[in-house]
Amino acid sequence: MKKLFFILTAIVLSVSVIAQGNSGNKGKDKQKDKGNVSQNDNAGNSKDKDKEKEDKVKNDEHDRKVWDGVDGGSGCGKVSKNQPAKVRSAFQRDYPNAINVRWTKCRGDWTATFNGLFRSTAIYHANGNRKDTRTPINQDNIPRRVLDEIFKKRPAGSKIDDVIKIEVPNAVKDIFRIKNMIDDKTEFIHLDAEGLRVAYDY
Repeated sequence: MKKLFFILTAIVLSVSVIAQGNSGNKGKDKQKDKGNVSQNDNAGNSKDKDKEKEDKVKNDEHDRKVWDGVDGGSGCGKVSKNQPAKVRSAFQRDYPNAINVRWTKCRGDWTATFNGLFRSTAIYHANGNRKDTRTPINQDNIPRRVLDEIFKKRPAGSKIDDVIKIEVPNAVKDIFRIKNMIDDKTEFIHLDAEGLRVAYDY
């Protein structure tokens, strides 16, 4: 009987030691899994932060081009919230497929920077009327007549820096704002699609 009791006690102790050893490994596995999740979260956070930095650089560059030469333009591009309902619905009507929309304000108007065919900024008055939409473009997208006019009247030593295509509602022709650099001095000229100079404010 003593032998049986001794054997049963030894079995129970062996089973409990083995069970504790496995539960200890489970704890280590859980900690290891937590470490992996934490490392994955850190990698994800790092990627998110890199994406945020990249987006900020792109937004800053876009804003610089769009607002360059606008009086009071240095205050433009600051993120805003709570756009009037008329402004939001007008924007959704005008650009139903817009993605990555970022709302800002400029000189009392609401501006929506968004991705469509190009990255553009649409400017709306508080009543929902659209003032214009501005899109930075490269020389390949400038109409031939505009290029001819620029190169015909350009003094030696000048260079085209940025070109903004301005689409004005109810206007027959788009306007092209050309940033011309002449001997380290900046000149902004506005031309319509026929290459004729036009006056355009803001």
